[in-house]
Amino acid sequence: MAEQSRREQFIETLKERLDDLNSEMDKLEKKAAEASGKAEERYEEQLADVREKRAEMQNKLKELRAASEAQFDRLKLEAEHAWKAFQNSVNYFRSHFQ
Repeated sequence: MAEQSRREQFIETLKERLDDLNSEMDKLEKKAAEASGKAEERYEEQLADVREKRAEMQNKLKELRAASEAQFDRLKLEAEHAWKAFQNSVNYFRSHFQ
């Protein structure tokens, strides 16, 4: 039972972090929409990368929920790497607005 709660806790924490960054993404997308010309093109390219990383993170979360106990530890590591990639992409994108 402790294993199940550890698993559920990890998934819930990951989902909360994903929700927080999704909210941040919405704000950044609105700011990017205000850009024009070359800046707009650059932001759209960066947004495409961030959206791709977000999709990867959402897929990992789905895989974690469906994973067997044997698969969970491997998928947990993959999810942590996907999370870091998504977080780094958002941070990089955010840095262009400061």
